[in-house]
Amino acid sequence: MATEVRPKLVVVYHYFSIPPFEVAEAARNLCDLIWVFDFTDPLLSPMLPLIRRFGTTLDTAGLGDAEVAAQVARHHPDGVITFASEQVLLAAAIAEASSLRFYSCRTADLLTNKYRQRAALAQARVPGPAFWPVAADTEPTARARLVADLSYPVVLKPQAGSGSRSTYRVAKAEALLRLLDEAQRRGEDMLIEEELLEAHPRSAQRFGDVLMVDSLVSEGRMTHFVVGGHFIPAPHFRGTGSFVPSHLDETETKAVFEATEAALKAVGAADGFTNTDLILTSDGPRVLEVNGRIGGQIRKLLQLAGAPPLLPEAMRFAVRESDGDVAPLQSEQVAFCMMYQPPIGAQRLVELSGLDVVDHLDGVTEVIPDRRAGDAIDWRQGTASRLFIVYGLANDHDHLLELYQQIQASIVARYEMDEMAEPSS
Repeated sequence: MATEVRPKLVVVYHYFSIPPFEVAEAARNLCDLIWVFDFTDPLLSPMLPLIRRFGTTLDTAGLGDAEVAAQVARHHPDGVITFASEQVLLAAAIAEASSLRFYSCRTADLLTNKYRQRAALAQARVPGPAFWPVAADTEPTARARLVADLSYPVVLKPQAGSGSRSTYRVAKAEALLRLLDEAQRRGEDMLIEEELLEAHPRSAQRFGDVLMVDSLVSEGRMTHFVVGGHFIPAPHFRGTGSFVPSHLDETETKAVFEATEAALKAVGAADGFTNTDLILTSDGPRVLEVNGRIGGQIRKLLQLAGAPPLLPEAMRFAVRESDGDVAPLQSEQVAFCMMYQPPIGAQRLVELSGLDVVDHLDGVTEVIPDRRAGDAIDWRQGTASRLFIVYGLANDHDHLLELYQQIQASIVARYEMDEMAEPSS
């Protein structure tokens, strides 16, 4: 009997991504996997024996993107995919070398560099904040002049990165200078942005005014398959979780789609999955960022809400066995993930209790601890500084808010604090 020839899918992998066994399960009846990652990465190297069970593995250690792409091309792949923003550039290089369906290298650059993306959005007249790039090698006198001329507060973030790592709301020039000095010592290029004011005061918000739209672009045709809401973030923009579908009405959703489409066109997204973050302002929705991947929690939230599994469809799209058959989410229930963030200044977790109570709340389906008593904490890691994640399914948005409040009230957490840490703003 003839042996079945299955498509070969390259997975450009990153630790802060989808667990390898979940990727392998999604591919089981579809394709063979070629895993591409740095074998010397201290977070990934312990997983190497496991990942080798799920397909071919290729080491990127010490290689440039072009060298990796040439090495991958020798395996004659049929598709490429990544679930991490940090790997979009390499995935684009692999796609270009093997004529695979993915973003162009130019688009990948715009999707992974916040300054160049912001410039592309501005050039396309997509409304957004004023912004100022600050390269790591900027002269101190030039930095000082820029900082002195700004109106505060402003937002400071790395030009490359994800999850609100090293992202700050800065209220004073002295604090901004200090943070820019720290970034220079790290050799990190930064971006300063005007702070966009939310449409509603925090005291009047049930949920946050920041939203996400997950889309599939196929040869320029855009399908927005879910609009998600976010809980109100912790200080300095650290994510506290998200939910689908959002709480927006039909008119608000239409405006969000229009802003998303303008942004996707501006960055040249033609073939791939995107996750766009937006903020509601008094002047309408404004794009915060376009990411060239499926949203971090979207696959689990969609499945909780009763939608078909997203990963197999993403794989079929990558190997050209589909042109994108992802139907918009239709659900009367609300799937959610909630992330519990420590306060600014927390250095070590002393006590965490109440997770057993949370686990028994009506609507909660899973509780995943990320920290134990004794673990160090660094809020500068952004959303990754969370203590735990809760997944669940609410009857509606009223029930969702009730569950969120019950979870918060059930938890007791104590910390060793850094008394010198800057207060939240």
